[in-house]
Amino acid sequence: MKVILLQDVAKIGRRFSVTEVPDGYALNQLIPKKLAEPATPINLKRIERRQASIVASKEASESLFEAAVKALDEKGIIISVEANEQGHLFKAIREADIVAAASTAGVIIDQNILQILTPIKAVGEHEVQLTGGKKNHLFTVTVVKK
Repeated sequence: MKVILLQDVAKIGRRFSVTEVPDGYALNQLIPKKLAEPATPINLKRIERRQASIVASKEASESLFEAAVKALDEKGIIISVEANEQGHLFKAIREADIVAAASTAGVIIDQNILQILTPIKAVGEHEVQLTGGKKNHLFTVTVVKK
C-alpha cells in the first residue's frame, strides 16, 4: 500500500515522502498512529500544496533574516535602562527588550530567532546572536544608563 508519511519513520522514510509499505503495517500501525495517510490523489495534491507553502515561508523568513542582518549592521541597537552607580542593571535585558528597542530603531526582528549568549545584567556592549535556519549572525547591543 502506498502511503504519505506525515512524520519521519525509522527505516521507512522521511516526512512527506510517498512510500510503499505492507498493507497490514500501514493499516495497523502507521495510519492509526497518524504517522501516515493513504496516498490518494487528493492527499497527494494537499501534501504538494503544504510543501509549497513550507518552501515559501522558509524563503520569506530567510529574506527577513537577511534584511534584519543588514539593518543591524547599519544601525545597531542602543538600549537605555536604569542602573546603579556601579553599572549593574535593576532588571536584566531579555529578548523582548531587544526586539522593542530594535523596532523603535526601525528594524523588524522576530523574538524567536534572537538568542542572548550571556545574560545582560550590566551597562556596556554585549553580543547577541540572530539564528536564521543554518545561518547565524552576531551583533552588538549597547546598554547605556538613563
